[in-house]
Amino acid sequence: MNNKNHKKGTEYLNILTKYIGPVRSKEVIDKIGLGSLSEANPALDKNYPESFRLRSNIDRIITYTENTTTPKKHINLLLDFSNLALSKGELFLSSDLLSQVLFRTIEHKSLLDEKANAFMRMGEISSMQAKWDESFSYINKGRKIFEQNNNFKGLSACDNLLGTLYSERGILPTARKYFEKGIERLKGKRASDQLANILVNLGILNHMTGNIEDSKKNYEKALKYYLKSDNLKRIAQTRHNLGMLYFKEGNFDKALSQFDISMKVSTKDQNCVTLAISFLSKAHVYITINKMSSAVENIERAMELSHQINDRLTIADIYKVRGIIERKRKNYDSSENYLHTSLRINSELGNRLNHAETSVELGKLYMELRKNQKGREAFLNALKYYTRINDAEEIEKIKSILKI
Repeated sequence: MNNKNHKKGTEYLNILTKYIGPVRSKEVIDKIGLGSLSEANPALDKNYPESFRLRSNIDRIITYTENTTTPKKHINLLLDFSNLALSKGELFLSSDLLSQVLFRTIEHKSLLDEKANAFMRMGEISSMQAKWDESFSYINKGRKIFEQNNNFKGLSACDNLLGTLYSERGILPTARKYFEKGIERLKGKRASDQLANILVNLGILNHMTGNIEDSKKNYEKALKYYLKSDNLKRIAQTRHNLGMLYFKEGNFDKALSQFDISMKVSTKDQNCVTLAISFLSKAHVYITINKMSSAVENIERAMELSHQINDRLTIADIYKVRGIIERKRKNYDSSENYLHTSLRINSELGNRLNHAETSVELGKLYMELRKNQKGREAFLNALKYYTRINDAEEIEKIKSILKI
């Protein structure tokens, strides 16, 4: 068995063993042949994308286990496979599995926690595609069930997701309230990874508002929990976030080192979402140290992965960074087009923070072109947002440029 297939087998075994034990799990894995879609001629299998093999493997495992496990175990198996699909950037497959969970809980009405978890995860997937209203609707459906069931861990998870939604839309005071509420619910509960998830998001928020030391403490505390539980997905995300902190501090070597560690872990975990963001962040560092060929190489890899998983938030950010690259290269028309494309997408998605960041870059472009009035308008547009969230550092930068 080659290393890639061995990893796949281990992923499926780890999930299956929880529900049907190690012996039967190995039997099921052997029956599906680790994802060959053409059992008569496995060599033909190379023609099929990885996403096809993943769906085929999961579909067949569901069939093999459906009549040999309890409804509760089988529905939780579907939830775990949905998380596996999501970690690989397969949003449609993950959503489809969650829909199966919701359909099955119609018959098995006692499985309220499973139903609530499915709604919550549907909300997470919707948020990744910036479908904000849909996301809020799903999460609130899940939260209502958790409240009825007195499930504090479930409610804390909903608080964390809602905090993330408000944070991504730039409504930071509301985001902070949800994160702090989520942490409060977990006091006295054994939920270290869940607590770590909220600490990471609180760290991101502290980073956004210039509280760098608090942010670093949040990340380092969370990383200890993740390393203890060997949570590869979260380790990769937290390493990336530490890289962003070092980048903000101007420590570019440390930033690149953290991004490289994150990418190594993401590759091992086949986590396309974090991998794409790390390519994007490396591109930003290379722009700052004026290594444009490296910046372009990384931004193109980020775009390829982001389109693959339909991550429009990251795509908008990629256009912003591409606009910076083209400005540095004196390709002003291309730069303006990329930045306006980023602004348009961020407006459509309601992402106020990224809109403000892109407005700053547009202001720099116009000032460089001596279109001072347009530049001033762009900077003032960004200043309104930073004033509202009280980001003193960004406010000072803009006022210094505008001499106000």
